Order: sequence, then C-alpha cells, then structure tokens
Amino acid sequence: MSEGVDESALAHEDYIQRYTDKSLELIVMPTEQCNFRCVYCYEAFLRGEMAQDIRDGVKRYVESQSGLEQLTLSWFGGEPLLAGDVVAEITEYCQSYAERTGAAFLCAATTNGYELTPEYAERILPLGLTNFQISLDGVEHDHDERRVGANGEKTFARIVENLRYLHESDHDFEVAIRHNFDPGNLPRVSEFYEMLKSEFGGDDRFVTELQPIGRWGGQNDADLSVCEGRPMLRSLIEAKKLALDAGFRDAHGIDMLRPSGATCYAANPRSFVIGSDGKVYKCTVELDYHDRNIVGQLHGDGTMDLDWRKMALWTETNGMDAGKKCVTCYFSPTCHGAICPKEWMDEDEAECPKSKHTIGDTLKLIRAESLFVKPAGVP
Repeated sequence: MSEGVDESALAHEDYIQRYTDKSLELIVMPTEQCNFRCVYCYEAFLRGEMAQDIRDGVKRYVESQSGLEQLTLSWFGGEPLLAGDVVAEITEYCQSYAERTGAAFLCAATTNGYELTPEYAERILPLGLTNFQISLDGVEHDHDERRVGANGEKTFARIVENLRYLHESDHDFEVAIRHNFDPGNLPRVSEFYEMLKSEFGGDDRFVTELQPIGRWGGQNDADLSVCEGRPMLRSLIEAKKLALDAGFRDAHGIDMLRPSGATCYAANPRSFVIGSDGKVYKCTVELDYHDRNIVGQLHGDGTMDLDWRKMALWTETNGMDAGKKCVTCYFSPTCHGAICPKEWMDEDEAECPKSKHTIGDTLKLIRAESLFVKPAGVP
C-alpha cells in the first residue's frame, strides 16, 4: 500500500458500504419444524410451513428492490428442506429476478442433508441453490449420538448416501461439511477426515468447516460437554491441519481474514431473517426468544414494517465506541467490533474472532492450502 494512505479510513469506508441499497441478504425460514433433535439444538420448532401469502410477500419484497447488484438468499430452519416446495418456489423466483435485473445471485442452505435426496437435488440445483452447509459430527457412531432423528432414528447413513450422489454428479455446487466437535468426538477426528477422504477426496466441490459445540440456549445446555478457551483453539487448529492433510479446503479460512469478513450478518442493515410467519428478525440464534430481535413484519403485498430503534441495536452495537477494546485492535478491519452484536448487548466484552487468536497458524494453513488448490479455470 502507498505511503501516507489512511488505512483506518479505508477500512471504515468499506464498512459503511453496508448502508447502501446495492445488496440484499434474506435468510428465510420456510418452516421452523425439523426432522432432527440434535442434542445441542436451541430451537423450539414453534411454527410450520410458510403460507402462500408470505411466500408471495418475499417475492414482492425482492421485486420492489431497484438497483441491486447482489442478492443473497439463504435457507435456514428448522430444517428448510422439509418445506421443499417453498424453497424451490422462492429460489426459482429470485434466480429469475437476478437474470432480469443483472444482479449477482448467491443461494445457499443450512440443511441437515437428510432430505437432499437425488430427486430433490435434481430439482433444486438447476434453480440456483448450489451452496450447502451440512453437518456430519464425526464418524457414524459419533454423529448418530449427536444428530438424532426426531423419532430416535439414526441419520448418518442417509446423509452420506445423498452426498455420494452429489459427488458422482457433474453439477456445479459447493458442500461445506461442518464438523461440530466436543471432547467426546475429538479423539476420532483423524478417522473422520480419513472417511471423508475415502468418500469425497479429490472433489473440490466439497470443503470443510469446523466449529466447537457450544451452549447456545437449548434445553440440554447443562448436560453438554464443550471445548473452551485455549484447548479449544488448539484442537481447532489441529483438526484443520488434519482436514488439509486429507485434501479439503477450509470453507471460511481466508474469507475470515478479508475486510469485513468476520462481521456478523446481524450487524448488516441490509440483512433480514424472515420467519415462516413473516416475522422479521436479525439473529438466527436469538429468534423470538427476546423481543429486541423481532424487528419487523413482512406482509403479503411485499411491504416490510421495521422498528428502526430495534434495528439500531443490532447494526450499531459493536466494540468501536470510545474505551472499548476494538478501537485500537489490529484485527478490527475484519470485524469492526461487530463479530456478535448479541454478545455485546449481553456482556461487557464480546469474544474476538477465533481467526484472530490463531492468526499465525491460520496464515500457515492458508499458505499450505494455496499450494494444492488449483486456480479457477485450471483443469
């Protein structure tokens, strides 16, 4: 960078771009029901499938946007693919909107993968839903203990069978296989990545993500054994090394180091979570457990009523106020103190991004990854 350039001003200018109306992120919950009962889940499964008037409201709200350069549609739940028709209907519409207006379109789903059958994959991939986060919490036994079906059934085998179909297809997609780890499944993390390598090794459409299981407000929180502090960070880096050794890219490693890469979506005034009944939220963890997170209502005619006082709680709460730790932090251009507005509201301090605590090891892993990942377009 040229001498005399004000890097802080550049970082701030990048951050305030979130206030422009050139991008829109919708995180849509087509249903709040789920076919799993994961031991660490925090959701209450209060509502069913999104009614047609709210589906129409989502489409009309998108249509009301002008000058969009980027439209991001993310599916969440509950288990979103239990409402597969809703997902297909709105995804197809948003893809059409993007094609008509020239906006870039990214569509993703956080799904348990159980309903991502070959038949549904063939239906949804051509509509633009091509990015998936699917959790496999270790080898079969470990996964089936943690991610249990709603009726107590095992879930690992069917998910892997669905992933095999994608692997054998010639579709363009990306699946981030998320491994939620705790002290119980960590000893077998090497075995887990060897299993992934045997199933999907060499297919760069499959990437990995690692997250420690946390106490996120679920009914089993008191009984969970979790990894915390420095031991958790060491375990995270060691597990990432094993994933890299098995040939898998880190789904978020380099992105978390980019400008604004570690900023929470809830801090973005152009990001909305839309519940299956049309309620508008900011945070997918807090949902309607706290009134401050219910920031508005989407109507069938496409209008969205927003409480801007509540919106400000999420978009303006960060660590950049005078006297807070983020003001002088070298890492602030990546998160701007907004790694978790919810945590800032609830605590005196918010945790820094894990990538800051592990910056040295993370950079080494990124360098090592760059040596075996082919540049785009290289056969």
